[in-house]
Amino acid sequence: MSVTVPGGGTVRLHRLTMVAEADGVMVGRPDTGSYAVFPEEGAQVLRLLDAGGTVADAADWYARTCGETLDMEDFLAAVDDLGFLRADGDAPDPRESGPVRWQRLGRWTFSRPAGACYGVLVVAALAAMAHDPALRPSYHQLMFTSHLSLIAVSLFTAAIPCILAHEGFHALAGRRLGLPSTLGIGRRLYYLVAETRMDTLLSVERRRRYLPFLAGMLADVLLVSALTLTSAGLSRTGAPDWVPALCLAVSFTCVLRLVWQFLFYLETDLYYVATTALRCTDLQNATRFHLRALVRRRLRRPPPRADREWSDHDRAMARRYAPVLVSGYAFSLASLAWAAVPTALTFWSTAVDRFTRAGTPVADLLDAAFFVALTAFELSLLLYVTVRDRRAKARTATASRRGASSA
Repeated sequence: MSVTVPGGGTVRLHRLTMVAEADGVMVGRPDTGSYAVFPEEGAQVLRLLDAGGTVADAADWYARTCGETLDMEDFLAAVDDLGFLRADGDAPDPRESGPVRWQRLGRWTFSRPAGACYGVLVVAALAAMAHDPALRPSYHQLMFTSHLSLIAVSLFTAAIPCILAHEGFHALAGRRLGLPSTLGIGRRLYYLVAETRMDTLLSVERRRRYLPFLAGMLADVLLVSALTLTSAGLSRTGAPDWVPALCLAVSFTCVLRLVWQFLFYLETDLYYVATTALRCTDLQNATRFHLRALVRRRLRRPPPRADREWSDHDRAMARRYAPVLVSGYAFSLASLAWAAVPTALTFWSTAVDRFTRAGTPVADLLDAAFFVALTAFELSLLLYVTVRDRRAKARTATASRRGASSA
């Protein structure tokens, strides 16, 4: 792509954020989530242009500072590919817009008074667990009734508000900083996950990114604490036994969600905490590319074609992270073969037997029909997310190739 450089004139830029990184300056446009690492000199050129300096003045500054000529046409073409240049028909500059929605709620949610309340809640739950061993998390709590369909329906229904609370805390922690966010459904290997997309975190210093990453786990801890205390309270009020038992079952699913976060290779919350601490920008994709290149080299095939660039730091860390990624994927695939597939075959064979056996009670038929419907829904959703992500990746790669061929 080429951009016509105005003869000594000026260009208009969207609101850009600039955050110093180990290998340059992360320049981004928060309203679109477009980010790239620029050398310090390139970032300074953008600052001069944003301040109203002419293209010629910016080029002169670069020549005086770096002792070489900057091809402003190529530079502006790259900036335009990132969506940083403003055209006449673009929307008003976001610099003039007000704060994002729910910013005040985000500030209150993570304020010191709220933190004190959270601390009291967690300490009270721990004290209750210490006093009554039955309140401590255990997989036995999932069997709060003998009706399997009721367990599946209840936990599936209860998981929705719990997941919304987890992702909502992520979103509020970002909006507390004035950063927009979106909720969606993603895929990690063969797992479906709810996710909060906060690419705009690249607009703030690294030290301010940790709370948005950890906020979801905080929500899970608070849910476990609240459900545990609720179960303890209901047990003393004479409520039906299944009610406090259901609270503990839902609480255990929150505990499982906390354990899930330690599976770094699935890009969990703790993965982003770790990569932020390691000052990496895109470690997961850099590692995948490193592994593809390694395999193709062993097979004596041409190296793969990269659809993006990674920093030297990410490439170096990718070599160290590769064993973790490979062993993690191997663990998930082995778990799938060892437990998930046999379990699924057992359930499916039971369902088929109920449908085909004469004289099957109506309750068993309804139980099997519900299992088939729920499984079909989950598989369909997984297929939809997989196809959606592949199409999005293909569109991104096509756009990158077009930009490279016309540059």
